[in-house]
Amino acid sequence: MATAVDDFVADYTDENDEPFWPPEGHVGVDGFDDLLEGFYNWPLVYAMGGDESLLDNARRVYEGALRRGSDTETPFGHPMVVDEFEQCRDWFHHGEANLFTYNMGLAAPADDTVVARAERFADLYLGDSDVDNYDPEKRLVRAPMTGSMGPEYSDLSAFGTQSTFGGYGSEYRWASHGLPWRDRGFESATELLDADNEERLFEIYDERCSRGDVPLNLAITSLVTNAYLHTGDEAYREWVTEYVDAWRERAETNDGIVPDNVGLSGEIGEYTDGKWWGGMYGWSWGGWHYVGVGTTTAAENATLLSGDREYLEFHRSQLDTLVENGIERGDTLHVPHKHGADGDYHYNGSGLRDDDGEITWRDGWYEFKPHRDDPYLFHLWYMSQDESDRRRIETLRDFDEQPWKQVDVRPDSKHGAGEEWAWLAYLDGEFPAYPERVLSATRAKIQTRLDQLREEGREPESLTEDYLRDRNPVFHRGLLQTTMGAPQPVYYGGLVMAQVRHFDPEREQPGLPPGTGALVERVDGEGVDLTLANTGSRDRKVVVQAGAYGEHEFTTVRRDGEDLRLDADALTVSLPSGTRVSLSADLDRFVNDPSYAFPWA
Repeated sequence: MATAVDDFVADYTDENDEPFWPPEGHVGVDGFDDLLEGFYNWPLVYAMGGDESLLDNARRVYEGALRRGSDTETPFGHPMVVDEFEQCRDWFHHGEANLFTYNMGLAAPADDTVVARAERFADLYLGDSDVDNYDPEKRLVRAPMTGSMGPEYSDLSAFGTQSTFGGYGSEYRWASHGLPWRDRGFESATELLDADNEERLFEIYDERCSRGDVPLNLAITSLVTNAYLHTGDEAYREWVTEYVDAWRERAETNDGIVPDNVGLSGEIGEYTDGKWWGGMYGWSWGGWHYVGVGTTTAAENATLLSGDREYLEFHRSQLDTLVENGIERGDTLHVPHKHGADGDYHYNGSGLRDDDGEITWRDGWYEFKPHRDDPYLFHLWYMSQDESDRRRIETLRDFDEQPWKQVDVRPDSKHGAGEEWAWLAYLDGEFPAYPERVLSATRAKIQTRLDQLREEGREPESLTEDYLRDRNPVFHRGLLQTTMGAPQPVYYGGLVMAQVRHFDPEREQPGLPPGTGALVERVDGEGVDLTLANTGSRDRKVVVQAGAYGEHEFTTVRRDGEDLRLDADALTVSLPSGTRVSLSADLDRFVNDPSYAFPWA
């Protein structure tokens, strides 16, 4: 991966390490997150033991991207990036962009610049911030669109065609996202695509979706948790638990279902005629795919910071609502992904259909299909290690299409194809070849990207904001699973959550030392089984930490039938050249204060 990245940077950035996009003279608000997605995981692979050039290249290209974004104008009279943070976007896009921020915490927690940015970014959402994104009295984020320039209350007609996707006007993807505003005069998605209706569309957006809080904003808990992991400042921890508690209370007052819009007064449905659905990126606009981002990240971040796994019930209860309203087809449960009024499903949506060809609608729920967002399932199970959550995974498996003992050699989609199902089969003893298969597939994916680079040469003929992301030669997911016992992070703004993490004490760097390997072979409610190997010519030591942030505690560690009582958040393993060591470790989870600090700090 390191050598591939060297070639990638040489061909796909300019002499100043700046991306080629946005082009000179571009005016818009969208796309900066896509730039960062092109290299967001380089610090993560370095933190697992990758070459230091991965971190160096990541720093250089990130600084170049910041310069590019700070020089790109928007229709609002200020740049796309202000004070190194996007001026005003939703947390679907902010979440993607800040994956780089979180991975830098794992890679370089002693870097003053990294720490300063973590604090400055999180402070944008504290109650005393000058930009006014958060109302501490009502415990709500003031708009679906927020950022370094504060909340955006206006309609978004200023985006116009200058945005890369035409804002939320007639050129938006309404035909697939749905029709949340039928009661405002639109009978079909086709009407939304008519440019003559665009002015009315913006009026409705302004009325219903430009103000107040939405569940997607719960992804902000990752930004604030990131600052806590750097600093240990209690204000960050309190913000996370306070904000999550507010949303849990809203769900409780709404028959257990998280509402998708809360007005500035704190009232559910304040701008949607009292309905709990109809907000931006809510139950009628994108559905569970977006709502689940917030409940997943919020539950795991609050659990990490408080040590209280009861917070997981917030996310668990939403999954159970989908299960309770599901429709069985053969062995597979088709769960609803959207909610709205009768008739709101008049668009080209997916899922089960009735005999007349219309999308199936049952008591407000529609788009019944197999559960697609695997991290929402696997993170609940990872965090709880509860057998009932393991059964939930099985309940929501797509038995018709979900590969159980298969690894895809094609490059991953940005948010899927994390091989979680095959990994779980390995942990269950049903797919012993998985580690070898996933590493082989990773090599094949890298080669595919290298072949593309060599065929294409320097700047692509067709230049879009996605050009780096679609060519990134670094793939981390199989390594996370095999070496750290970790599912892939939630792509739209989740933190890495892991059973163990490795460090090189000789070089005082994160990750496995040169020539060493690790394989997590068991993950359950008791602990983990881990094998470490030294294939190199030098004797090595490996520090193994319990959890990505030292949040867990090793209690008893067994080797060759001998028990060692440890009660520590890290252990050091000596690995003479040409040896392997297998350990079985019991874990007491979420009992330590989490931190990015390296074990020797």
